[in-house]
Amino acid sequence: MPLLRLENLTVTAAGENGVKTILEDVHFEIPALSVTALVGGSGSGKTTAGLAVLGLLPPSLRVHSGQVIFDREDLMAATPQRMREIRGKEISMVFQEPLSAFNPVFSIGRQIEEVLEVHTPLNRRQRQQRVLELLDAVGLPDPKRTSENYPHQLSGGMRQRAMIAQAIAAGPKLIIADEPTSSLDVTLQAQIIELFKKLQSELKLSILLITHDLGMVEHLADHIIVMTQGRIAEQGLTREVLMNPGHAYTKELMEALG
Repeated sequence: MPLLRLENLTVTAAGENGVKTILEDVHFEIPALSVTALVGGSGSGKTTAGLAVLGLLPPSLRVHSGQVIFDREDLMAATPQRMREIRGKEISMVFQEPLSAFNPVFSIGRQIEEVLEVHTPLNRRQRQQRVLELLDAVGLPDPKRTSENYPHQLSGGMRQRAMIAQAIAAGPKLIIADEPTSSLDVTLQAQIIELFKKLQSELKLSILLITHDLGMVEHLADHIIVMTQGRIAEQGLTREVLMNPGHAYTKELMEALG
């Protein structure tokens, strides 16, 4: 039984020239305890698919049809209150640019603690201690000092680690990571990849990795889903697809991005 399954998901956008299809009949599964990469060029629809899972589509987009089944629950039928319970606790997201995702007026520690306050029964002292443990788990030095810093006071790599700490705070089953290394240099990219591998193994997580970086996919993902123009081009085991791509677009992507 897959942890997450998208069934014929279609997302549309209403504009001056009528309705435009952004995602069309997207179908894929994410097995439990796996890393699945959702790959495609700019405008392929991969980020839209990730946002649709969490019910975070911008107002200009809407789900026209299809289902999102998470742990046997249809998220398309979930109430807004139920989706708030799921976000952060059962499914969390690591965004591409943490500087814009974090609130600039609150410390890093306070923002991680807020997740614990909403989704766990821990008291304040326990939450504060847990924040330090989380910052240590993602490899940030001097967790106490880091927790007191504001987002702009941290480097790009440190902010990304802090966002990962926030994402794992409430013990989710699935993390959606949207281009989590694109704003980092090559050395930091490698460190974040290793961190994801470590956390996935230790915490028994599933990860949906949204990226255009095939090198990252090769090192991290068990399965790969290739998207183009809002549709699935092909999917399968990462090694098999990369070694023997069956779709012309996958071959083009490997040539362009490899």
